[in-house]
Amino acid sequence: MYSQVREYIKKRVLIADDDLEKSFQYSDVRYFKKGEYILRIGDYCRFIGFLNSGLIVNTVLIEGKEIACNFIFENCFFTYTEGITNNAPSHKNSIALEDGEMLVLDKETLPLIFSINQKFETLFSQILAEEVRNLLHNEESGRTQSVEKRYLQFIETFPDAFNRIPLKYIAGYLGIEPPSLSRVRKRLAGK
Repeated sequence: MYSQVREYIKKRVLIADDDLEKSFQYSDVRYFKKGEYILRIGDYCRFIGFLNSGLIVNTVLIEGKEIACNFIFENCFFTYTEGITNNAPSHKNSIALEDGEMLVLDKETLPLIFSINQKFETLFSQILAEEVRNLLHNEESGRTQSVEKRYLQFIETFPDAFNRIPLKYIAGYLGIEPPSLSRVRKRLAGK
């Protein structure tokens, strides 16, 4: 259950196994089903999770339409950054696209974990910085890249996405309608 998160952490910071084991005592396991809302617009996110299995889509509502803004795959951390750092309500829905399992740390336990080893705080800062970088990159590419280039980058980043993510979410993520996505795919397949 902890092997994936242990490997993830060890790639980023050096933390003794004893300290990792102590930190795991503060975690809970949460199972979720496909279609379940992990977080709803207006809710307060009070946890940080590590996705052992499954897939989550974050969506926003724009003019009444649900648009995908990012995806969380297994072996990634998941949280609502503004909620954890500023206690702000979520402006996103987080929906399970597959059944899954997540290790969850309550926001209130973070200071206890940071007191075990300061490198946990470094790790947490790295996770938040990575999320901000990804958000900025997505915004920038949406403004500066063609749909074709965004599509190619998407399939390079998420090679099995079309087997796991409904087309409406992929299209929304790319900033286009599903019929346009079909045309882009056909056009690129012909090249």
